[in-house]
Amino acid sequence: MLLMGCTLQAQDSAAVSSLPASLKIGISSDTYPYMFVDEQGQPAGLVVDYWQEIARQQGIKTEFVAADWADTLSMLSTGVIDLHGGLGRTAEREHAYLLGQSYLDIFSNVFVHRDLAGVHNLTDLRPHLVGVVERSTHIDSLTQQQPDLVLKHYDSVSQMYDSALRGEIKAFTGLDRLPPRYGRYKELMTFYPVYKKVPVRKIELTFAVGQNQALLLQQLNAAADAVDMAFRDQLERKWLGVDTDPDTLLVGVSIGNQPFMHVSSIGDVQGVFVDLWRLWSKKTGVAISFVPNQSEDSLAYLRRGRIDVQMAQVENAEKFTGLKPAYHLYNIYSSLFYNSSSDLTDQEQLKGATFGLLHTASLGPQLQQQFPNARLKVFDTVDQMIEAVLKNQLSGFLASDVIVRARLQQNSSQGSLKVFPGIRYGSAVYSLIRTEDEELYQKIQQGFSQISLDEMVEIESRWLDKEAGGYFQTFRDKVPLTAAERQWLNQHQQIRVGVMSNWRPVEFVDEKGEAQGITTDLLKLLNQRLGVHFVPQPYSNWEQLLADFKDGKLHMVANISDLPERRSYSAFSIDYWTLQWILIGKHDARFDTKVADMDGKRIAVMRDYQYAKQLKKDFKQHKIIPVDSLDEGLEMVVAGQADFALDTVVASGIAMRDPRYVNLRAYVPTDLAVYPSYFGVHKDLPELLLILNKGIKTINDADRKNLQDKWLHLEIKQGLDQSRVIRLVLQIAAVSLLVIVGFLIWNFSLRREVNLRRKIEEKMRFMAGHDDLTQLPNRSLLIERLQTALHQHARHNEMLALMFIDLDGFKLVNDQYGHDVGDEMLVKLSALLSHCVRKTDTVARFGGDEFVILLTGLVDKDDAAIVAEKILLYLQEPLALSVCQASVGASIGIAIYPHDGTDAATLLKSADKLMYQVKQQGKSQYRFSR
Repeated sequence: MLLMGCTLQAQDSAAVSSLPASLKIGISSDTYPYMFVDEQGQPAGLVVDYWQEIARQQGIKTEFVAADWADTLSMLSTGVIDLHGGLGRTAEREHAYLLGQSYLDIFSNVFVHRDLAGVHNLTDLRPHLVGVVERSTHIDSLTQQQPDLVLKHYDSVSQMYDSALRGEIKAFTGLDRLPPRYGRYKELMTFYPVYKKVPVRKIELTFAVGQNQALLLQQLNAAADAVDMAFRDQLERKWLGVDTDPDTLLVGVSIGNQPFMHVSSIGDVQGVFVDLWRLWSKKTGVAISFVPNQSEDSLAYLRRGRIDVQMAQVENAEKFTGLKPAYHLYNIYSSLFYNSSSDLTDQEQLKGATFGLLHTASLGPQLQQQFPNARLKVFDTVDQMIEAVLKNQLSGFLASDVIVRARLQQNSSQGSLKVFPGIRYGSAVYSLIRTEDEELYQKIQQGFSQISLDEMVEIESRWLDKEAGGYFQTFRDKVPLTAAERQWLNQHQQIRVGVMSNWRPVEFVDEKGEAQGITTDLLKLLNQRLGVHFVPQPYSNWEQLLADFKDGKLHMVANISDLPERRSYSAFSIDYWTLQWILIGKHDARFDTKVADMDGKRIAVMRDYQYAKQLKKDFKQHKIIPVDSLDEGLEMVVAGQADFALDTVVASGIAMRDPRYVNLRAYVPTDLAVYPSYFGVHKDLPELLLILNKGIKTINDADRKNLQDKWLHLEIKQGLDQSRVIRLVLQIAAVSLLVIVGFLIWNFSLRREVNLRRKIEEKMRFMAGHDDLTQLPNRSLLIERLQTALHQHARHNEMLALMFIDLDGFKLVNDQYGHDVGDEMLVKLSALLSHCVRKTDTVARFGGDEFVILLTGLVDKDDAAIVAEKILLYLQEPLALSVCQASVGASIGIAIYPHDGTDAATLLKSADKLMYQVKQQGKSQYRFSR
């Protein structure tokens, strides 16, 4: 037994307490993290901090007496201590002691050996010995919940843990977590992982005094009342939260839901939802840590602030109490499964049936409505329901098609169950946060908006086979909406969208007075996929359009810039189109590749363009001339009143076909910003924004190409058009000399045009396969080269390597110095990576701060290791940037053909996974799979 004195004086000398001047408090010496003795021999833990705060407030002295758990209760009974600082409330203790108010809810659990299969609840533990500590609250909890369990008693938790590691027991009781101070903690965690624990029940943590200490109990309760909830929440976060970096987002994972979210036999968190959140982390730069747990425990952790996000939870009003859906992550579909030995084809056969449902499901009312006479039974896991049906204890059960099929396949029992026809219910799956966490809500929404539908489909296809289908894969035909979203649309039959009437070919009104153009066609596409009725409302004046939108006369506005002054009345969708700015000038105009490098020019720009104001700030040497239309600007260029007209590629493509501008050509500067296009959605319609963003995600490159082919035709036809050529030929025919001269002129002009067009086509082809910033091959060109290389290496039985590189520390530089410096760093890093490989290899920018290197014709995988070491060596030196010296590292995953895969998708997935493992192990390293 250890006695430890601790004197705490009240900060406010005026504080008066009716408590005794000194209290002797008994605590357990090894009940981590609630009460224990630390490595310096001092009392520590949540209970200790709680009583130290009471002592500080009341201005009294405390002395903590630490002993084995059973001894602490004996000390209370014999009067050695004044009170027991923390114990669970039980009926037996209510009788033996005077118990104070409860100050925390804790949870009793049974930790199960990782190799003990088929154990999901206390009933499954009946064939096994369960270790318990003598006189602990867990004994009472187990006796109440499962009285026929066989318990093995120990004098201390250390003895119980030693016995578990010797294999004498395969399960033992504990609170939320195992104690790191136990000498073989890592080994214990390996064999008894947190995700394998079975919840028993909630326990009220209280304190106790002797039966003859009624006055002391009254005084202690009054002192406890003075401890505010904020301090108690702080204690929970300190001692019961996950031990990680404070900037790391803690994401709860409900286990047993493969292929959506689960923990593998070796402890890897994996699944569709897990990979989606990993991609969210990469897009936002926010570090995340996964916390596997049972669904109920995970929700309790979220409510108490021990985790920040519950990764995925099926929509359920009861389970969502006190929580807020942060993002509609997925939809799952549930069917009615029954024993295949039965022959069920008609609902009449199911009268009076007993159906199983998961405790997390909210489909009970729907099933009861379809089968009024049915009895419903709630289960904790899918495995329990499968077992009950196969034993004919249930008529059937309702569960996710994908999860059930995955479980049957895992158990090699695919033919044991059948699906009852005509019964299939959809359920929305949400990521959850605490109700008050608005900042995190916005961050989650913005992060997922950066993930493209193609990326989501690719993740889904990793885990779901073609037979299982998929949620994201159906989006392009018809976006699945939640019941609440469909209800909202039923209440809003038409959505009025403000567009311009005179901005060809993006938005304009045709001869019949109907809205036409790219925006209108895009809205028709969204109408089809969302089941919405977007109605374009043309305006000739942009300011009037904005005024009506602000007043609520319009629900949405197309092609609007996200400006701070507009956020008071508008929210903004994810971007759906990119606007590339170009200059249009005469054939002989003096043009440099950068606007910033040109001498002072006169540039005509439409006055309604927000970019006109930015031009004046960015390029002060030029004279910006506001005009009302592109035509006006082009007329000024023809007349010599302006050197260039500036507009988007989209708008310029139509104007350049006009014969009036035959002697003009397009110039593409490299330093003009590329602007994304957004829909503005009125601030009062958050539901519409969520629905719209789902639809925009379905717009892929093929859809954009179709719209471009229809409306743009950006063949820059400077020179003679067909009608002009005919007129010239007729005139030249009258005078033979002029015919010859004209032919020579025409031939020279045509040759120049062909060369010009060839250069433009070459540039467009280059841009299609290369990254705009770094000029490196992009993802599509990399995959094309990888597939070609795979065919060649398969034919010649050669080895190649795929290196997946993620920069460590890039986000810090980008955030501290701005995107321009970040772009400068990416360009320099691109040159560095290219310098590290042969000319026959490929360095590609995969996206953001990720690069992929394709190394071909390798003799041994050590060749790839040499390249990786070379890269890491070069990155040890700081990069000299325009405003600073910056250092970055690289996490490199290396996949080898044919050992890690024989196709492009598998190799990329393998390299990406290896790169994540490097990040988890300390970054700035490289890793092979073997």
